[in-house]
Amino acid sequence: MKLRIEVDGEDYSLDLARNGAASEYRLEAGHITAGGHDAQDSSGTASVVEVMPGVFSVLLRRRSFTVYVVPNGATLEVWIGSERHVISIADARDRSSKNKKIDTAGPLELRAQMPGKVVKLLVQLGATVEPGQGLIVVEAMKMQNEMKSPKKGIVSRIHAIEGTTVVAGEALMVVE
Repeated sequence: MKLRIEVDGEDYSLDLARNGAASEYRLEAGHITAGGHDAQDSSGTASVVEVMPGVFSVLLRRRSFTVYVVPNGATLEVWIGSERHVISIADARDRSSKNKKIDTAGPLELRAQMPGKVVKLLVQLGATVEPGQGLIVVEAMKMQNEMKSPKKGIVSRIHAIEGTTVVAGEALMVVE
């Protein structure tokens, strides 16, 4: 299977082939990265197991880690430890989606990436927010993660309450 993926605004080509319980992969990037260096191609074998909805255990080159995946409109928010990445995936044969901008019209829900505790609400209901502005702080695995606005808009709903616990995928706020 050949896919075209975009990770944090950078385009890649990903070839996947099942090999028993694992997958053979080849990730290709032929562009200059934001740091000014040629992006490196990568290939190998990875084992990915969904341990609960939206939570994956990954074994890659003798390294094991947990990946949290939360759908957010046309993209996926992917969390590896405290690192957040925004990913979009398209079939490589689908030329119409190339360079297509993500539609940010309409309401977008901000959801918890993993189970945790709401530490602080950074905005109030009705607040005007900018893309990337901090909205809420959630503590998970002893790390505080500031979740940011996916777009410019107005906070139309706040589902979260400071001090309460949340589960992965739970709606926290809505930005319209």
